[in-house]
Amino acid sequence: MTAFVPITIYLNHRPMVVASIADAAKALQQPWPSMDKPSRIEAIRMIEECLAGHCSHQAAFAAFEAAATEQGLHKQKPPSEGLKKFDGVAEDLM
Repeated sequence: MTAFVPITIYLNHRPMVVASIADAAKALQQPWPSMDKPSRIEAIRMIEECLAGHCSHQAAFAAFEAAATEQGLHKQKPPSEGLKKFDGVAEDLM
C-alpha cells in the first residue's frame, strides 16, 4: 500500500503516477514547464528535507502536489456520478 493517495501528473504529455516521496523526487528531476517557479523549488527543498528526516512526508508531498497543480501538471478529474450521489447521501445524514 502506498503512503499517499496516488496522483497522476502529466510530464511531456505522458502520465506519471506519483504515490511516494521517491516518485515525487523522480518527477521533480524531469523537465517541467517552468523549472524556476518558486513552488517547484520549494517542493524540491521539502522533498530533500523529508529524505533527510527534517520534515514530514505529508508536508513534502503536499508541496509537490501544489507545485504540480500550479504548473498545470496535475489535473483533477471531476467527481464521478457515484461519488456525487454518495456526497448527497452524506450531506443528508449531517
